[in-house]
Amino acid sequence: MISLIIPLYNEEENVKIYPTELFPVIEQIGSDFNEQFEYIFVDDGSKDRTLVYLEEITQHRPDFRIFSHGINKGLGAAIKTGIWNARGDLIVCMDADLTFRPENIRNLLSGYHDTHSDCISGSPYIHEGHLESVAVHRAVISKSINGIYRLLLGAQITAISPIFRLYTKSAIDSISISSNNFEINAEILAKLLMSGKRVHEVPVPLYQRRFGVSKINIKKEILNNIKLISKIINVKYFHASWS
Repeated sequence: MISLIIPLYNEEENVKIYPTELFPVIEQIGSDFNEQFEYIFVDDGSKDRTLVYLEEITQHRPDFRIFSHGINKGLGAAIKTGIWNARGDLIVCMDADLTFRPENIRNLLSGYHDTHSDCISGSPYIHEGHLESVAVHRAVISKSINGIYRLLLGAQITAISPIFRLYTKSAIDSISISSNNFEINAEILAKLLMSGKRVHEVPVPLYQRRFGVSKINIKKEILNNIKLISKIINVKYFHASWS
């Protein structure tokens, strides 16, 4: 089984398109790869009708599980809730706004079957043109942060911070995860790499969201990434503990 984790916060307009743009795609991928999917939706304290719409579109399907935080705890907290409740041997994480397209889960699965790595990371930085629809200032910030992580970790990985990945359950269960915010994806990949796990990248495009607004606070997340970078330096070069 593959557990597909989708964290949500005020995404009612995107939820409305899932019956046409998410579910049929995943069902076709499952059929093509002979894999069973379970959907794990984690509503992170949405103030709109996200949870209501989720319950409406999933009420007659046994492959859907919905978890609600009640209050907003952060992207990292939502991803952790999904991971803790995942029943699959493989875990795929993706954004609720479909800025990484569900059809590109094919790339992740193909990469896994080709390499049997512990993590398959989707990267929009491998091929030119995969960031064309993303705002220039956000692309520059993202590339800069990912470049710093790449230098620190000494790995030929271009995308450290994006959410769009496949993990083996055994690999993700072997590390502890503390982040509650957007830097959780960098924390997970850093800990996997530093513990000797195999990470393989595949190219995927990244698009602008069509509905709603981004929930990321750029200043806050830059600060959170600086804190995580400091931790990586202390752990890798001064043999400190992650805690």
